Amino acid sequence: MFPPTTTFGGPISPAAARRIACDAKVTPIVLGGKGEILDVGRSRYTFPAAIRKALVARDRGCAFPGCDRPPGWCEAHHIVPFSQGGDTKLSSAVLACDHHHHVLHHTDWQVRIASDGLPEFIPPAWIDFARRPRRNHRFL
Repeated sequence: MFPPTTTFGGPISPAAARRIACDAKVTPIVLGGKGEILDVGRSRYTFPAAIRKALVARDRGCAFPGCDRPPGWCEAHHIVPFSQGGDTKLSSAVLACDHHHHVLHHTDWQVRIASDGLPEFIPPAWIDFARRPRRNHRFL
């Protein structure tokens, strides 16, 4: 089995491929056991440009509490992973810088959209036993 690669040819981990695919143009290619191409899917953006623009207008950068990374340094993150049926829409997405995108994929931090339409983050119990939601300072 071959590892995922980028257009620059370097191998990346499956976890990195999933993070990149949250906000990328993706062309799935299925390879056989000897590396032969069995199927090439259609390219698609997981978050269309209009949703990306709406995320930038709403989040104004990385929405993680305390982060000040600008929108150009951020990726769109599916709150419910796309691979698990998550919707590609504004109410199911949040902007996150690479570091906090990794945190969301690999730790017990959770994110949701609150009733006022803004993202809030629930820390793991080891940070806050009550798991009180937190917001980025831009939303306070």
